[in-house]
Amino acid sequence: MATPQWIKKLGGHAGELYVAAELSKRGIPNALLPENFSDNDILFGQQDGKVLGYIQVKSCHPDRANTFILRETDEKWIYADDNQFVVFVWLGSPKKNEGPKYWIASKKMVGIACQKHSAHGTSNWERRFSLNDLNKNWEGNWDLIENLLKKTAD
Repeated sequence: MATPQWIKKLGGHAGELYVAAELSKRGIPNALLPENFSDNDILFGQQDGKVLGYIQVKSCHPDRANTFILRETDEKWIYADDNQFVVFVWLGSPKKNEGPKYWIASKKMVGIACQKHSAHGTSNWERRFSLNDLNKNWEGNWDLIENLLKKTAD
């Protein structure tokens, strides 16, 4: 039986809330954006508004799926600005009492990964990534976002 769309939406929303909580825990102001806000889910930045960044959250609920789904259209992210990121959130299994894990990359790097995907150049729009497909350097890489705020604040 297929997972109802509203349950899939809850998983996506949970991922966004986890990322917002992690940013808040690090003292980084943030706000959830309206649904389908130009490929971004979260706005973050410095309190003075001089530095802003955007995050697209991709969530995976391991009790329902084992891959993150991106699209052929996400290949355009190779042209994204340096203040745009993707955070992959593996939500963890409630059945196993697991917590979430995060992989953080620039949108440019994710766009490159989408172009290198085996579906590139075919009629398949899906770009599925398992945990093993994600760059190991991306796991828990919150410094990437924090460094944007430090670098541009100087």
